[in-house]
Amino acid sequence: MALPRQMRVFYFALGLILVVGGVLIARQVSQGGQAASVGETLQVAPLTPIAPGALGHVLGSDSAPVEIVEFADFECPACARFAILQFPYVYERLIATGRVRWRFMDFPLQGHTNSPTAHLAAACADEQGKYFQMIDLIFNRQNDWAFESRPGRPIRDFARGIGLDLGRYDSCMETRRAQPMVDADYAEGERLGVNATPTFIVNGRMWPTVLDYDQIKAIVDSLAPVGGAPGAAAAPGRR
Repeated sequence: MALPRQMRVFYFALGLILVVGGVLIARQVSQGGQAASVGETLQVAPLTPIAPGALGHVLGSDSAPVEIVEFADFECPACARFAILQFPYVYERLIATGRVRWRFMDFPLQGHTNSPTAHLAAACADEQGKYFQMIDLIFNRQNDWAFESRPGRPIRDFARGIGLDLGRYDSCMETRRAQPMVDADYAEGERLGVNATPTFIVNGRMWPTVLDYDQIKAIVDSLAPVGGAPGAAAAPGRR
């Protein structure tokens, strides 16, 4: 027998409340589980603090409560995906707001034959204060140079595109005077046991997997909940 109209409306409304309530509860459980998960993961992660000294290239405030170190290889597809798809959100929402200081470390992997040229080129761009502008192009146009027999040619076009003094850039590439900076980053990665890219170290603890923006935000929220006064983002540079 068909239910009266009033009863049908009542049961429909009741069902809708149960569904919406279930979704909200599941979301809260999921978020709580994620926060617990990142906290537990950091607790058991190996303690691997970066050696003091002028290593890496830094974005963000010196007073940021969280420092994330990224060891990356320019020929690494996973590194390029992170740089293109995830890092813009990390910069806009976490670095520029003073919550995270990001330290990028050069780590050209053995077997990536074109990567050393790209890392040297970025170090030469750093001489003119344009390291991050250069690596943005290197990652976004990875296919333009990673498979070339002479990768220096397209990468030099990147140098021109970001307005480098090409005379200084060419001299740096030819003399390899910026190579010690790349080598120092790589040596530090070897000391810490880095063997893949990208590798992330969060406040001195090595994260076991590749991160995305949502995971990074959950980590930052667990280590430094919103509420304190954020510091202003510092200018990029090598520290």
